[in-house]
Formats: sequence, C-alpha cells, structure tokens
Amino acid sequence: MTDFTALGLSVPVMDALESEGFKTATKIQARTIPFLLDGRDVVGLAQTGSGKTGAFVLPMIERLLNHEERPKSGMPRALILAPTRELAIQITDAVKTFSRNTKLRNCTIFGGAPYRTQTHILRRGVDILVATPGRLLDHMKQGNIYLDEVEYFVLDEADRMLDMGFVDDVTKISANIRREHQSVMFSATLNDKIKDLASTLLKNPEHVEITPEATVADNLIHKVMFVARHDKHELLFHMIEEKRVSKALIFVRTKKEADELAEIMLEKGYLVDAIHGDKQQRQRERIIRSFRSDKIDFLVATDVAARGIDVKDIDHVFNIDVPIEAESYVHRIGRTARGGKSGEAYTFCSKGEFNLLQAIERLIKMRIEIDHDHPFPQQPNPKKGKAKVRPRPGGPRTDRAEASGKKRKDRKDRTPLHKQSKHRKGQSAAGKASGKPGKSRPAKGKSDQGKPTKGKPARSGKPMAKSARPKKSGGGFDTLKRRA
Repeated sequence: MTDFTALGLSVPVMDALESEGFKTATKIQARTIPFLLDGRDVVGLAQTGSGKTGAFVLPMIERLLNHEERPKSGMPRALILAPTRELAIQITDAVKTFSRNTKLRNCTIFGGAPYRTQTHILRRGVDILVATPGRLLDHMKQGNIYLDEVEYFVLDEADRMLDMGFVDDVTKISANIRREHQSVMFSATLNDKIKDLASTLLKNPEHVEITPEATVADNLIHKVMFVARHDKHELLFHMIEEKRVSKALIFVRTKKEADELAEIMLEKGYLVDAIHGDKQQRQRERIIRSFRSDKIDFLVATDVAARGIDVKDIDHVFNIDVPIEAESYVHRIGRTARGGKSGEAYTFCSKGEFNLLQAIERLIKMRIEIDHDHPFPQQPNPKKGKAKVRPRPGGPRTDRAEASGKKRKDRKDRTPLHKQSKHRKGQSAAGKASGKPGKSRPAKGKSDQGKPTKGKPARSGKPMAKSARPKKSGGGFDTLKRRA
C-alpha cells in the first residue's frame, strides 16, 4: 500500500485528501499518478470502484496549479469526456472535493441541463471542463468553447463511449485540441477497438493494468439463478426477503420494464424508484440523491445508469435480465462491493438467455456459480449437438436439380421455365388457327356452363347465332361481323 505523501502531491491537495479521510492510495492511483505527474500519456485498465477517478483528477489538479493567470473565456485548460450525464456529475463531485483548497474553476456540461447557464459559466472562464460528447460539440459549433488551450485531456470509460457510438465525436473533439497536450484514457474493459482508439489519441502511452481483462472483484459473490421469465419478479421478492436486502440496485433491459417493476414494488410496500434515459435530468438527480440518502431502498435501472451511479453501501445487485452486451455484466455487478466492502449479485436467467450467459463467462474467463436453492428452479437448455435435418420431398436438392436438367435437355424447345405459361398460350392459339388440337381456356364472354357473361363477346371460329348477336347498330356490330 502506498501513502499519498509518497506521491509528491502539494499541500492543498493533501489537505483535501485528509479532510475526506483518504490516507492510502489505491493500486491504480499508486501506479498511474507518478506517470501523469511526469507528463506521460497513460492507458489505465481497472475495474469499477478501484479509485480510477482520483487517479487522473489528482495529477490534473497538480498540473493546473502551476498557472497563475486566470483561464480565458470559453477556453478550458483541462477536458474530461464522460459517456453519460451521471458519470459526468460523479467526476465533477470528485473535482470539487479535491480542488476545494485551490482557486481552480470547473464546469460540467451535458444534455438536459439549461444551455444558457452553461454558456454563462463558460464565458467567465474555467480551468476544468467535464462534458459529454454531444453537448460539447453543440457548444463548439455555437462558438462557446474553443479547445486551443487544453493541455490535459481525459477520456473516461472509453469502452462505454464506443458502445454508445461516440467514437466519431471523440475523434472530432480530439482533432480540435492543440498538439502539445497530455492524454489519459481509462476503461473498465479492454478490447481491440479500445487499443485502436488509444493508438490514435495517445503518444507512446504507459499501460497500467491492475486487474486482468473484465474480472470480478474478489470480495463480490455473484451467482446465476435459472428461472422461467414469468417467475422472475416473484423470485426477486423472495430473494429480497430471504437475504434481508437493505439496499439494492435492480437492472432491467428496457425503460418500460423499469417503470412497470417499480410500480409493482411500490404496490407491495417497497421504497423504490426507477431511473432511465427518458427521465428528465432533474428527476434523475433527485432520484439518485434519494437513493444515496436512504429515502428509497431499491433503485430499478437500465444500463444507461450503470456507470453513473456511485452510491455507497449497495449490498446487492439483481439482474432481472441477462445483459445483451457481456461487458455490461461487469459494470452492473461492479455497483456493489465497492471501497473494499463485500457485496452480492444475482442474475436471473431464463431459457432464451443461455447463450448470453455463456458469452459473459467467456469474457470474464470463469464459470458463474449456479444457485438452485430457490422456489422457482428451471433447468438450463444448452444446445445438444446439431439439429436433425428433415429429408426433402423428392430427394436431396442436388438429385432434383440433376433430374430437372435431364428433362430440360430432352425437351425439344428450350424455353426457360418462367416463360413456359406464355409459351403454352402461344402454342394453343397457333393450334386453333391451324385446326390442330391444343389446350384452350373458356372464352371471356362465356362462363364455364356456356352462358354469356358481362363483358366483351367471346371470339371463336364459328359465326354467332342471330339471337346472340347484339341489337346495336354501328361500328361495334360491323366490327364483330368482319371478325366473324
């Protein structure tokens, strides 16, 4: 364990750490801070809750303290990009905490917040800007922000940034930053896309990896429970009572499911609320404050909130649905067992989700323990070998094709199959003209019983009877006479 005093931090920063009760640096902080203080670019890989926010905020404050003059209007000196509003607020809280004894100014911009208020703060000049990509680009287009003075650039939760489709926005933003700057990238997981992005944005970075790729904390117990889809809610209520859960985060797949489950739990007397992307920013902040201050005990959330909820003392996480993206599993269960405390996470898996569970196990490189001890057990249904193929009528496709080919060679005319019907009509008409037998259809003017029908008179080789001839005079009768 490394003490903060050994990292060479300044007195204002050390006082802020001591006031918050931080004395010892985490592993990611102890290894990352020295590189950043030396001005090196860093790619950091650490699981959620490991203190990686402090790993890039503390050296950033140290670097900005060297400036004596105030920042220019709309030209921040440090830029931190976050994928979600909740994560941006969480980072801002850390910035405010660690810079409380300094004169550094900060601003947070994201969608859903008043545009004018953000513009007013930016014009006064800020040292540290925390932003989501979309709102930052909006301000840049309006001329409210220029990145010419940015000397410290941080991309937090880079894997989530790519999952949400922000890679092009990140590239545009990075292209507007001046050449001489320090870049830092942090991620909970690492894949080839992250490596490609790092090679584009960073220069000869130091790689700091505290834990293997997509691992689960040792102090976290996580299990899977096989249950039918219609029994998942009942199993949740059983687990809450069985485990005597006091504070839990419950993940579902859709916004509609979040609202529906929250309503059901309210009817049963639980203190609960739901959070997802359709909630207004003020609502989301109010809900998180209520969860943090124990006004509610349960929070139902979608994956959009997985990275932004930083609440202490969450003892349980329940995954009502297996996440579609395997990486989301690590981020979901990482909301508990934070700060060295223990926690438990349970995933409810129905028959149609077994493949998703296997993808998670491949990612974390371990088998998830199965918990059969509950009232609604269901056996998993992994695929057992290859499915049997029914025999085709008429033999295999190749045999049928060969037989069709032989028949086509034997035919005198080589007319394509899709033109055979038109060709037969022509043959039938030619047969009538020559007196040869041929297939013919009922005349348009007669029904199958030989009775005249509405429409044009039938055409035939025999002259029409006088009683059947129309009584009209003029061109129509003369025309029929000439045809007969």
